[in-house]
Formats: sequence, C-alpha cells, structure tokens
Amino acid sequence: MKSVTGTLTLSAWLDYLREHRGQIVRFVIVGVLTFILYFSLFRFLYGSAGFDYKVAISLAYIVTVLCHFLLNRFFTFNARQRSLGLHAGRYGLMLVLNYVITLFVMWTVVEIIRISPYFGAVVSTAVTAASSFFVMKHFVFRSPEVAG
Repeated sequence: MKSVTGTLTLSAWLDYLREHRGQIVRFVIVGVLTFILYFSLFRFLYGSAGFDYKVAISLAYIVTVLCHFLLNRFFTFNARQRSLGLHAGRYGLMLVLNYVITLFVMWTVVEIIRISPYFGAVVSTAVTAASSFFVMKHFVFRSPEVAG
C-alpha cells in the first residue's frame, strides 16, 4: 500500500475508505447530528442567553462531546463490550487536544481576524473533525484484536 518512499498511495486511501465505509458513514451521521447540537446550543447560549462567546462555546463543547462519545461508542464503532473507563480515558485525551484547537481557532477568528464567533464554531469543528475518525478508530475504540 505504501510507495517506495513510504508515503500512502491514492490506491491505499481508496482501499481504506472502501473497507471502512460503513463506519465512516456512521461517523459522518454522528458528526452531523452532534454538530447541529453544538451549533444550536452555542447559538442559544451566545445569541439568546447572552453568554460570553468563550463560556458559550465551552458549555456547548462539553454537552456535545458527551453525546459524541456515546453515539460513536455504541453506534459508529460498536464498542459496547469493551471497557467504558478505558474508552472514556482515551477519548478524554483526544478531547484535550480538540478543545485546545477549538479555543485557538475561536480566539484567532474572533480576536485576530475579527470575524463572527459563529464562523469560528464552524471552522473549529471542521478542524477537529478532520482527525477524529482515525484517532477514535485506531486509539480510542480500537478493537482488542488490533491492539495485540
């Protein structure tokens, strides 16, 4: 699957996508549903309830990641037979990185670029979603057979 230089080939990527398409589709469904929850909650807290954007995005993030974890654990990766504590701990490590990225993107969008926090919420979601499937599949919820 790798070329002589050690990089992944297009063929390898396409094979990976075909092999895991069911999980990828379920991951996208969970992602869309949790994004709707995230953005709606942020919009309510920031736009209607008058919270500071940092507080609003933080609260929306916490609620959403709880839903995201459970939906991915049970629906996307069917990992219900494995340790909830282990999965939660690994998921927590991923979230720390995602949260830092979210705050950095929001700060950049709002304070540096001076664009709406709504745009920052969209961009930060896209950035953190880009790597999450692979982190969850190969670290958070990896099957015992793969772990060795």
